[in-house]
Amino acid sequence: MELLEFILTTTYFCFNGQIYRQKFGTAMGSRVSPPVANMFMEHLERKLLDTAPEDLKPTLWKRYVDDILKLVKKDSVQKLTEFLQKMDDSNNIKFTNEVEQSGQLPFLDLLLNRTDNRSYSST
Repeated sequence: MELLEFILTTTYFCFNGQIYRQKFGTAMGSRVSPPVANMFMEHLERKLLDTAPEDLKPTLWKRYVDDILKLVKKDSVQKLTEFLQKMDDSNNIKFTNEVEQSGQLPFLDLLLNRTDNRSYSST
C-alpha cells in the first residue's frame, strides 16, 4: 500500500518543455492507472447501487472502464444523474448521460437500436 500511495502521489509529467506534478488522479499511460481507476469506479458503483432510492435504481447497469450503460425509467434519468453527482466525495467526477433518440443510443463504439420487442441490437 505504501508503494501504491507513493506512485499515486509522485506523478510528474512534461508538457511543452515544462515539468508539472499531477495533483489528482492517476497519470494516463501509467500501468497502475487502469486497475486503480477500475477499483474507484467499482467503489462508486457499489455505493450507488446500495444507496439509491428504489425508484431510481436502474434495471440494467453495465460498465466498461468509465462508460456506463444503464436503463432507467424515462422520468428518472435526470434524478439519477443528480444522485450520481453526489456519489464522489471529492467532487471531481462528473457524470453525464445520453438519452435514446429515435430508438438509438450510442455506447462505446456501438450504436444500440431498440427493436419492436423492446430488446436491443447493435450496429
